[in-house]
Amino acid sequence: MAMGGAMAQDKTTNDEQSKRFEFSLHLGLRNMPVGYLAEEQIMKLDGYMPMRYKPGSRYSGGALRGLHFNFGMKLKYNLPNYEGWGIIATLDYFAITNTTDVIGNGTYVAYSTSGRYINIPLMVGVNHSMRVNNKLSLWSEAAIGLNHRRVWNRTINIGTRIDDGKYQAKWTPADEEAGLNLCYTYKETYDNALPVAFQIGSGIKWQAYSLGLYYYNLGWASMKGSYSIQSPDYYSDYYSVQYETIVSNQRFNHEVLKTSMFVIRVGFHY
Repeated sequence: MAMGGAMAQDKTTNDEQSKRFEFSLHLGLRNMPVGYLAEEQIMKLDGYMPMRYKPGSRYSGGALRGLHFNFGMKLKYNLPNYEGWGIIATLDYFAITNTTDVIGNGTYVAYSTSGRYINIPLMVGVNHSMRVNNKLSLWSEAAIGLNHRRVWNRTINIGTRIDDGKYQAKWTPADEEAGLNLCYTYKETYDNALPVAFQIGSGIKWQAYSLGLYYYNLGWASMKGSYSIQSPDYYSDYYSVQYETIVSNQRFNHEVLKTSMFVIRVGFHY
């Protein structure tokens, strides 16, 4: 029986050593923006022009109240001569929703659409795991790489309240529901960025499933782009509004946005 147990243990060890590569899929259960990414984003109307309310050394991300989503994949190579150590390559996708509050003035009010930060980081790093028993192990890892950041266009609709009794222009059904006579549409278009990013994480693995807590810093990059302002045609059709361009493709260079968050993720290992 002792010989049989030793043979079974040798077989298990050989099977583990022969599995040099591991592939896993990961899904974020809880995404928690921190720092400047989580700070509320506020703009204030100067006339009909939206302006940053409290510009500072960093860009406020406005992502605390948003609904966020992420998933990713990881390839791990177990080092043959270093037990418990491995090299990892990760590819992730983050969709981070942000909201903007716009403060009106005595003439105009405004509301904005929700935006989204799309982040696709590609990283390489190291993983260390420690087996507790045949089914349970503890692990930690760290990685560094580049993050492709894309920001959705932001649109702010500006007008007067319907209850003011002022007929300013045709409006869409959505504007009517918001109680707004549409006068101007302000649109920001952002440049893509490719900042350096890193991650650290730790957790447990039970057979083919894992649960971990990660910290992601997806990089520092300026919020650069251009803005345009349009005004709807007074005589355009109700459902297909024609717009007159007032300002076209004016460049802006806002402060740096630091994209960082804690993420709780579940993994499925193959």
